[in-house]
Amino acid sequence: MAEPQDKRGNKQKKLTEVYRFVVIEDDTLREVRSSKFTIFGLITWIVASILLVSGITFSLFAFTPLRYTIPGYAEINNNKIYVELNHKIEILEKSLDAQKIYTEGFKKLLNPSGISVDGPTFNVDNFNNFSTKWQKNNTISNTLSLEHFYFCIPLKGEISSGFDSESNHYGVDIVAPEKTPILNILDGVIINSDWSDKTGNTISVQHKGNLVSIFKHNSVLLKKTGDFVKKGEAIAIIGNTGELTSGPHVHFELWNNGKAINPTDYLSFN
Repeated sequence: MAEPQDKRGNKQKKLTEVYRFVVIEDDTLREVRSSKFTIFGLITWIVASILLVSGITFSLFAFTPLRYTIPGYAEINNNKIYVELNHKIEILEKSLDAQKIYTEGFKKLLNPSGISVDGPTFNVDNFNNFSTKWQKNNTISNTLSLEHFYFCIPLKGEISSGFDSESNHYGVDIVAPEKTPILNILDGVIINSDWSDKTGNTISVQHKGNLVSIFKHNSVLLKKTGDFVKKGEAIAIIGNTGELTSGPHVHFELWNNGKAINPTDYLSFN
């Protein structure tokens, strides 16, 4: 029984036995450097070094963008950078679509005949045709036939100022209590939802049949440019914003094929 114990004792002794590592110059046999070590200490140093390097490597790939260089580490949809960039692209695409809708709406408002006066195909005949149609459009009566439209009343209130094209008042001013919601008269798309120094918070809706409704001096705009809005849906709150106002009201305009029409011919606000 003593022999196995002696062997174990010898092994333990060898692990703790001190050795010297000496570096000797070849030509002169001069000792350049030396250091003492034990087998146990050497093994401990190697294991500690491996653990340290492994820990640093793990931290780099676990907590830095380097982890995305590992194939299959994470799906691209879980990549934070990808998600943020994708979100920004979606916002830009929506803004671009809204700008296109806004531009097309005002093109129809300013040029309802749809004739292009730009480009290589323009000539005098085209211009004359355009001028004739434009003049014809501007001689249409204020009582255009819009009976086939079933309008929703935007709000109920007292008309403080009526439609008068001669004084450039192309709409009606409707007085109503504060915080009264303004409703959309027909299905359509918001082509303008912005602030103006003179008219305050202004919102415009493009409807079918080249019909555009405009609401000015709102306190709050509930929709943004490019939004699709249904008939009867709240789009703004009555207010008193802008320079051209003297109290809570909404200035309501109705345009058809580029010409302002009297809203009271088709809607009752009482």
